[in-house]
Amino acid sequence: MGFVWHVALRYFRSTRADAHIRVLSSLTAGGLAVGAAALVLALAALSGFQNHLLADLSRHTPALQLELAGSGAGAAGDADAEEESAALAAWAGATNGVSAVQELLYARGWLAVGASVEQVEVLGFEKAPPVWIPVGDRTARGLIVPMAVAQKLGLAVGETVRVFSPRPGLTPLGPRPRTRTLPVAGIYRSDRADYEELPVLLPLEEAAALFAGGDRRLDLALEPDAEPEQVAGFLRETVDPADATVIGWREANRALLFVLRLEKSLVFSAVVLIVAVAAFALLASLSLVLSSKRSEVGALAAMGAPPARLHRIFLALGALLSVGGAGLGGALGAGVAAFLDRFRVISLPPDVYIVEYVPFLVRGSDVLIVVASTVVFTGAASLLSARKASRLDPVEAMRSART
Repeated sequence: MGFVWHVALRYFRSTRADAHIRVLSSLTAGGLAVGAAALVLALAALSGFQNHLLADLSRHTPALQLELAGSGAGAAGDADAEEESAALAAWAGATNGVSAVQELLYARGWLAVGASVEQVEVLGFEKAPPVWIPVGDRTARGLIVPMAVAQKLGLAVGETVRVFSPRPGLTPLGPRPRTRTLPVAGIYRSDRADYEELPVLLPLEEAAALFAGGDRRLDLALEPDAEPEQVAGFLRETVDPADATVIGWREANRALLFVLRLEKSLVFSAVVLIVAVAAFALLASLSLVLSSKRSEVGALAAMGAPPARLHRIFLALGALLSVGGAGLGGALGAGVAAFLDRFRVISLPPDVYIVEYVPFLVRGSDVLIVVASTVVFTGAASLLSARKASRLDPVEAMRSART
């Protein structure tokens, strides 16, 4: 063991002989441990909620789509556009990792039953309802309504409903809204979080007749072992942006993902203030150690210990307190988070939240960041005390000890 660590360990052990220094050192290490544990717990809880939300998003959001050029301009009825769409669909279907392709049409419209009218999002499907829409009977080819809309309008399977489009049609009486009267072929219920509106499903031919200016996309169903990001990267390199735009589930939810990252950053910034307060306690503890060992530090300097070595002694002493407290706090926080998640200790009302308990997800990177940030804060405090020790005049230190 080197001279620096030998003296640092001796000062670390010798402080326990003085009651007030021992209490202050214990509080310092405990404060660092509590701060690090609180930070790990906060990040684990936030990561747990975000992980559940992202899993829900990935299940109920299209993994990969191609937004066709010319959408919104009546391209759905253009013969050339339909040929280009068919050629692009055939090419995308032959891409490695893609199992099936179908054309979808997104639009906004209204459903009316008697005097009740409800504005809805309409999704026209070409072959079958997409896999990310939780429809029980995927062979149904008529109007499929989400449970929330069916309850508002009092609909049941087999009843008829009028579908209105904002795109007008020419009649002998002038422009009139396009409308179709269709029977309800199915009603579906979703377990997804209520963060966006569920669509009303229509066969593509019906949707194109009503909403010719809608947003047309090719929905790509991926094979179970396919990586969406890899397939999306290949498509972006090969698809002409003038023909289509590649949209992954992360791009489709970019705003929400940004909010989640911002939320995690703000929580980290708020809780890290506990560590900053503990760093000031470490500075006070090291200053008290330096004051009580002033004569010994002066004797070391008088016997030839250079200022740089005295500087390293107090840096090592600060490292013993900070690394020990941060490591203990990180381990404690990770252990408590794993226990709370394993036994689902904190319950939540399921009708309010997307989960029935507070989930905790401990990430190794989060624990590492917490420990590293704690060491950085406390390292700055140790540096101030070490600089003060290195500048100590040996004669004055020994004289003050005698007086």
